[in-house]
Amino acid sequence: MLATNIKNLPEGEYMTEHGYSQSYPWKVIARTPATATLARVHVERDPEWQPEFHPGGFAAHCSNQSDQTWLFGRLDEADTITVRKTKYGWRRKGVGFTEQMARHFYDYNF
Repeated sequence: MLATNIKNLPEGEYMTEHGYSQSYPWKVIARTPATATLARVHVERDPEWQPEFHPGGFAAHCSNQSDQTWLFGRLDEADTITVRKTKYGWRRKGVGFTEQMARHFYDYNF
């Protein structure tokens, strides 16, 4: 089962790139046992989800950022990367990717 917070996402196989505190979705467009070629998934902010900011931190704290949802924008097959299966999972230049997950997460509190 695909874990996602992106509405209207087309069927397919996806991976999620894990940045320092943010996450980015990618669609698998080619695969071998040791590699996967991924195309960037562009998303737009879902107007149904509104961040709730409270005074604190440097300027404000977003208390509901874990509930954020996004709308599928487009698939960019001209923007691709290749990830490799390692003993630590799927990786590219030390960055981890999770299979069966298409999540976009913007860290409003960073």
